[in-house]
Amino acid sequence: MLGRIRRIGDERKFDVALAADEGGPLGGPLETNRVSLHTPIQFIPSEEFAGADGASLLILRPGMTIYADRATEGVVDVDGMGDFDMLSNLPLLSQQGECFLFRKMNFLKYQAENLRLQLLEQPGGEDEEEFGYLLEDISAVRNHIAECNLRLVISLARKFASGSVDFDELMSEGNEILLKAIARFDYSRGFRFSTYAVHSIQRHYFRYLQRGKKRDEKEFKTDVGLLNELPEDEADELILRWVREEQKVTALIGRMAEFLNEREQHIVSRRFGLGNTEPQTLRSLAEEMQLSKERVRQLQISAIEKLSAAFDEFGPPEE
Repeated sequence: MLGRIRRIGDERKFDVALAADEGGPLGGPLETNRVSLHTPIQFIPSEEFAGADGASLLILRPGMTIYADRATEGVVDVDGMGDFDMLSNLPLLSQQGECFLFRKMNFLKYQAENLRLQLLEQPGGEDEEEFGYLLEDISAVRNHIAECNLRLVISLARKFASGSVDFDELMSEGNEILLKAIARFDYSRGFRFSTYAVHSIQRHYFRYLQRGKKRDEKEFKTDVGLLNELPEDEADELILRWVREEQKVTALIGRMAEFLNEREQHIVSRRFGLGNTEPQTLRSLAEEMQLSKERVRQLQISAIEKLSAAFDEFGPPEE
């Protein structure tokens, strides 16, 4: 059950699912956010919230639809749609629908924050269960807003993807910025969320690509350009050091089993094309391993960190 209480020391925390089901459009298995009662719940304030009965802010009026491309009443279920080819089935929010969902999400946060403060003064009882339910509802509304705007992320990721930047990496980055944009968007100002989200994601992509470009230029200068700036004898010495570093890398790859488990070895080998294999994308590797792309990415990062630490332990190249 989501929203259940966990006791960790003297601090009570609530488990809340923050991502779509495994294989869903947000990618990946349910990720858990442990919400502490000592952590304030941030929301966009509104004069509507004080004294509101709740029904007018939480329940759709009869005959009202929140979508721009269909007349369906209520909320469309899009769980389990992890294939990008099925994106045509994702609904598009109308301006009225956006306003309703953002107002609902922030009103739920407002209620949860008030209840959190009450629980700090007098913990226990039915209020704890109600707090968990509020967190579930907040997560569900947020995820539905994200699902209805996923096409924005895919469109921008395809636009910015290039030979040096993996589409899956941009999707992961874009999804994270989308969720942050949802938390920060002020629906009361009258702007469409799509405009705000596109600006936020594009700005992040520009910065992300610029950082990668600077890193690549620096590495290229180190690996090639320095040879033209050094006297011949020093250049020969630098080449010799690179050869020794390469020998360390080769030795480390041969001893991966000492530092990584079988799954981590498989991911590193397939992602980087070791052992005369073609490098695989996160998506194809995730499908092969029946994991989400985000989970594979996390395992890859963990494996690389282990190998990096092991590389340092090998010591400097011998003179």
